[in-house]
Amino acid sequence: MAEARRSWIAEAWPPALTLAALVAALEAAVAAGMTPVTIPAPSAVAAEFADSWGDLLYHLGPSVAATALGFLISASLAALLAGIGAAWRKASGPVMTFGILIDSTPLIAVAPILIVFVGGGMTLHVIVAATACFFPLLVGMSRGFRAVERNADELFHVLAASRWQRLVKLALPSALPYLFSGFKIAAPLAVLGTLIAEWMGAERGVGIMMIYAMFSFDVPQVWMTILAVCLMAIGGYGLFALIERAYLRRTGMEAAPT
Repeated sequence: MAEARRSWIAEAWPPALTLAALVAALEAAVAAGMTPVTIPAPSAVAAEFADSWGDLLYHLGPSVAATALGFLISASLAALLAGIGAAWRKASGPVMTFGILIDSTPLIAVAPILIVFVGGGMTLHVIVAATACFFPLLVGMSRGFRAVERNADELFHVLAASRWQRLVKLALPSALPYLFSGFKIAAPLAVLGTLIAEWMGAERGVGIMMIYAMFSFDVPQVWMTILAVCLMAIGGYGLFALIERAYLRRTGMEAAPT
């Protein structure tokens, strides 16, 4: 336990020190008048966090909820389609074609069209978040469901296992490292999808708070909302990275290549 803690500290302090140096350099540059008016001092952004913390939490709740729900729906659909593609080889091509079609959809252009059908509330935000993170989840699950050892696959074939048994008891355990890779990539994309949807229309959300700050030219608040979105994305990635590390440490498996 102590060794793991020392290893974590050794990995964490170089980026933390680099970040502190960048913040100090930016603070000095702003104080010397070397930056444009659109870049505030880090101290001003920190003060904005302290002054607007309540408002930020008010807007953060719907954004987190839409992101989480969209991610859950997208993961469920990706698992279903990837499972179909793994069980029936002929379906894998159409499944990936559908995923590429979804990934190629320009969200900033489709969101106004969706508003006509579903309105500009939470439903829109969830749909756009789910669309934004769908393809990495589908690719990770499709690769994972095929990452089955040949000997194990032959054993299940000899035992006359059903497609469902092969999927749940053989493919799914082998797929978990690939699933974690897809989860880590998809989580920040779900945050981005929610942000885009909130730009199109929302009563609450970090995205609409950002728009209000931009229109009022409140530069520190704009950067506060940008940092809030970044922290949401990092938090989603970090959550799945921690779960992956705990799982791999427990099972002794290696992480899948990303």
